[in-house]
Amino acid sequence: MTLPTFLGIGAPRAGTTWLHTLLASHPDVYMPTVRKEIRFFDLYYERGLGWYESFFCSREEAERYRGIGEISPQYLIGEACPQRIASTLPDCRLIVILRHPVDRAYSQYGFFVQRRNYRRSFEEFVRERPRALEKGFYSHYLHRYLRYFDRDRILTLVSEIAFADVAGTKASLAAFLGLDADRFPASAGRRRENTSTVPEHRSLYGLVARTGRRLRAWHLEPLVDLVTRSRVPAILGKGRPLPPLDPELKQRLGRRYDEELDELERCMRIDLSSWRA
Repeated sequence: MTLPTFLGIGAPRAGTTWLHTLLASHPDVYMPTVRKEIRFFDLYYERGLGWYESFFCSREEAERYRGIGEISPQYLIGEACPQRIASTLPDCRLIVILRHPVDRAYSQYGFFVQRRNYRRSFEEFVRERPRALEKGFYSHYLHRYLRYFDRDRILTLVSEIAFADVAGTKASLAAFLGLDADRFPASAGRRRENTSTVPEHRSLYGLVARTGRRLRAWHLEPLVDLVTRSRVPAILGKGRPLPPLDPELKQRLGRRYDEELDELERCMRIDLSSWRA
């Protein structure tokens, strides 16, 4: 049975797609090609290990890789995920990438604008969906993982630093996963802006997104994955960029995280001075 040796557990809207692409570029790492977010440990656990294993390479092929992994950002906030992961993959290593909590919430807002035809302001969005800001209290979720995993088996990346220092990020990932950092392609990690847009045809785009969610609920994920890998989402998503987050609003909302940043630095032993600035 071939199962992951590492998992990317989140956070949502913090750069997990970038991280997946970077890891997949390394010749000694296997990442799923059919679906980026498998979500076994939060959504599909009842389907069993046979279903989960089907997303990875064969046992014979696995011998050529030094790391086999997948990234599902909802694992961070899934209450049952830490215990499930620990019992299923007891030797697994975990990677978490974190983004400034308000920027993360604004990215989630952009997702709703683009994919769900949301038409109100960001302030209205966080009033209606307070969970968008609650998800930025990362230490709450990470403490769950620390009950089951030693801290040295969790690599914590700060997205703002990871994007700015790609060479340093490659070195950190390589050391953590036992890889040769020099085997990352030189071009890997060059980040193209993935800003949300306000689609020209918002209602049509929203309809397609809702249809995709229904198809997944009906267990027709292969069809959704096929469409996702096509150019349909990119074509329908064309439009004007989402306006930048207002700095004063970011500062005001960010004050609620002052104690959270202290706790996050303490429990994960990371430097969040880039967020405090």
